[in-house]
Amino acid sequence: FHSHAERTRSFSAFNMIRAMLSLTLVLAAIATVHAAAASTAQVTPAVPGLRAGAKPDDPSCPDAGAESHVGCDDPIRGGHPFDLWELARSWTPGFCGSSPRMCGKQECDVSAMVPALTLHGMWPSYATPVDGDAAAEDEIDVAAPRRSLREEASVGTSGGKCFWPQTCTKPGWFPKSSPWTYDPSLLPRGPEYEALAPAWYSDGLGSHEWPKHGTCAAWADGTGTTKGLDQKGYYDAMFALAKAEGMPNALVDAMGGSLPLKELQDLFGGAKRVALGCTPRCELVQVLTCYAQGEGTDASPAGPGERADCPCTGVRDSHYDNSCAEAHACAEVKILSPEQTGCGGGGPKPGPRPAHKCTGDVQCCPGVKGPACSTDSDCGGQAGCDHCAHSGYCTDQPRPNRD
Repeated sequence: FHSHAERTRSFSAFNMIRAMLSLTLVLAAIATVHAAAASTAQVTPAVPGLRAGAKPDDPSCPDAGAESHVGCDDPIRGGHPFDLWELARSWTPGFCGSSPRMCGKQECDVSAMVPALTLHGMWPSYATPVDGDAAAEDEIDVAAPRRSLREEASVGTSGGKCFWPQTCTKPGWFPKSSPWTYDPSLLPRGPEYEALAPAWYSDGLGSHEWPKHGTCAAWADGTGTTKGLDQKGYYDAMFALAKAEGMPNALVDAMGGSLPLKELQDLFGGAKRVALGCTPRCELVQVLTCYAQGEGTDASPAGPGERADCPCTGVRDSHYDNSCAEAHACAEVKILSPEQTGCGGGGPKPGPRPAHKCTGDVQCCPGVKGPACSTDSDCGGQAGCDHCAHSGYCTDQPRPNRD
């Protein structure tokens, strides 16, 4: 027989051995998990342009580009006037290259495609979403997303929240002499406007934009008595705003190449001042900027006013509006040229693009690519040309200051 002390020492030794075996098994299991994770990481191909482990570029909006939102029909009549405008402009080559079906649009014909920011729409919106379930006394339809590359698509609702008004009824102040249904004859006329908004003139985009968004621009308060914008006033304000915003020289200069996301945001005032829509390939499709709504008075008439920060909730956190800025998304944003869109195939091929469309002997002018080049010296003797852009063509735009 063993003494009590011997039994205790033997039992303690046994426990120690058992504990060591258990620890060995746990460590082995942890090592197996780590090995499996490492193996998975090795076999998962890296996605070009994605930022592994990226943190939000804008700490004030950590969910940038990650959410899906919805609007609701006719909420203003129920007491929810809008307080924000959004101006959406397409980088036309990016829009045309976003899907093969886009190549069938007239604005995407390679012989007519404008390498510029062109008008998509001007949308009434809410700086803070309203309660869509109680937006009006009548039942409110929570609608499909406002737009998805100008097409409708279905997503779930946003917890009953209404992020923008759409498809509004006619307010009481609206003049009987002003058409309520879409009337393209009210669009401003001339080559300047057609270049600013080719989709509105060649592809009938206004037949969607006015009923869905423009009708709500007619409302300046919840009662329908304060004067808003009639159809002509809406078009005039939208085109004037798009013209006033213009296009950064550096965007044209980067055509055919890419820009770092932050640098692209800074061209429009920084991450809080712009939302940038990208394809999954990190190709720029849309630029969206925000403006305050006027008060509907003589001193502050209804319509887009001062440039404003775009709210995080509803705009900068929207996947459609700001997908370029989603965490783990685009480190650099590609700025497609017309030649990179893939459009032009199928059916008769369009003739060669003209060398230039400038006046007289000028080779470079706004919105038109100049002669092909490899270095700045190739553009030195060309009338109107400043330097050789990243796209491989001379440009009239001054070389941007990147200090």
